[in-house]
Amino acid sequence: MDPAPILVVGAGPVGMVAALTLARHGVSCILAEEGFETTNHPKLDFVNSRSMELLRQLGLADDVRSAGVGPEHPSDVIWSTGLAGEPITVWRIPSVAEEQRRIAERNDGTQPAEPGQRLSQIDLEPVLRAHCRRHPLIDLRRGWRFDSLTQDDDGVTSHLVNTLTDDQATLRSPYVIGCDGASSRVRKSVGIGLKGFDVPELPNALMVHFKSRDLGGLHRHGRFWHYFAFKYIIIAQDEADTWTVHVNGTEPAEFDPLPADPAAFALHTMRTDLKIDKVLLTSRWRPGFLIADQYRAGRVLIAGDSAHQMFPTGGYGMNSGIADAIDAAWKIAALVKGFGEPGLLESYEAERRPVGLRNMRTSHRHLGVHLKAGGLLREGASLQAVASFLEEERGENEYTGIELGYRYNGSGIVCHDDSPEPSWSPRRYTPTTWPGGRPPSVLLDDGRPIHDRLGSCFTLVDFAGDGRADALLTAATAQGLPVRHTVVTDPVARQLWERDLVLVRPDQHVAWRGNSPPANPAAVVRRIRGAAPTASETTGRKRTSK
Repeated sequence: MDPAPILVVGAGPVGMVAALTLARHGVSCILAEEGFETTNHPKLDFVNSRSMELLRQLGLADDVRSAGVGPEHPSDVIWSTGLAGEPITVWRIPSVAEEQRRIAERNDGTQPAEPGQRLSQIDLEPVLRAHCRRHPLIDLRRGWRFDSLTQDDDGVTSHLVNTLTDDQATLRSPYVIGCDGASSRVRKSVGIGLKGFDVPELPNALMVHFKSRDLGGLHRHGRFWHYFAFKYIIIAQDEADTWTVHVNGTEPAEFDPLPADPAAFALHTMRTDLKIDKVLLTSRWRPGFLIADQYRAGRVLIAGDSAHQMFPTGGYGMNSGIADAIDAAWKIAALVKGFGEPGLLESYEAERRPVGLRNMRTSHRHLGVHLKAGGLLREGASLQAVASFLEEERGENEYTGIELGYRYNGSGIVCHDDSPEPSWSPRRYTPTTWPGGRPPSVLLDDGRPIHDRLGSCFTLVDFAGDGRADALLTAATAQGLPVRHTVVTDPVARQLWERDLVLVRPDQHVAWRGNSPPANPAAVVRRIRGAAPTASETTGRKRTSK
């Protein structure tokens, strides 16, 4: 039986980010992947700003940008009755270069540390795979299918099968992170169910991924990132020659079997004589929304599509999964390294499932905009009326409150204070260090974001520099909690961060804040590392709540 510190199942983007996060914390893992090659399926086309911040933390942001669409290209969304019809309106979405200029000009905490990045999963996976293969703490095992597991109080025993030889392997590990997709065997092995709903208006969909250099035909209504034509959607994958069209069906079995000639079918649907050079991939998929009943069963955590499946509107699926992976991995690393306690595991579901549920509902809301606009057209509304509706309801891929502003209010490892919670809107991020939320990004005097001062461990950001941080640092040392202490003298940052002392977790969420040391620093440290409170602390909490 091979010993394994951590088993991560599934080497898609979520699984690889989990493995790289474990490695960043000095924890080794086996990354088991059934396939041998990275995907040829364009499952995503946008890494949002929060995911790019987290990838920056892992040292991956520059490589991801190099593999994606160039910074000069805007991400405009065209709404139209079709390539053979008329344009309705355009949502102007700035390029990465324009976003970077805005970040520098609006140093008010409302901006991300990193703009989002247009990028296909086809291009993202090789970047992550290269980093995983180079890291000495990641043992990437391709061609190994996860089969089943059992767990006890001390660990998890997993059974894997080699897809080429049918050889079997048994791995014993303290924890397992299941990142093995929508049909997750890990999720099924621990008996976690799914709940959700289909989209009756869209019972089926067909994807045709293709090459074409017919820019004149494709750009008949202008350059675009997304081209929404109701019956179909076209996605520009690389601003050169790679595209994906999704055709919305009206019957559950409409694309079963798949069209014998996908190119001809796509052209017939788009009612155009566009020149398609080559069809790369064709697949049928079923629109719907599902979320796991639980994100954790004992020592097994699930993340990404294993835990939630969403319609592509808003691009929340994989981006939610990246944050899942970061959250699960730092907590497991803390347990393996010895400074974490069981409350960290309990907090994973409490923190991440509400975010998954909110993102799923927001994706459904965005889809509702598509369906409502299509209904207006069918009812005979003018193009101007439809355009007005779409402008009023725009927000898909622009909801910064959803991307940056989620807060872990129900978490047992966050020390909330007595101040009222700041307002929250899905449409905009409110700069705040309210505990449980992401602190504002602000450019310091050296031109770098304050987030770059946050380490892989906990970080105590100290705007006073007068010794007030000492009590908390001493308590952390006594309990073995690694904390980086960084003094920041920037007055703009101090105003936006709202307190003189702000303790930030490894995932860049605020654990505690205050203008003076906590009354019981040891209790704060115990709470944020997932330890149970002492008897006196429990009594004190009961008195406070009365």
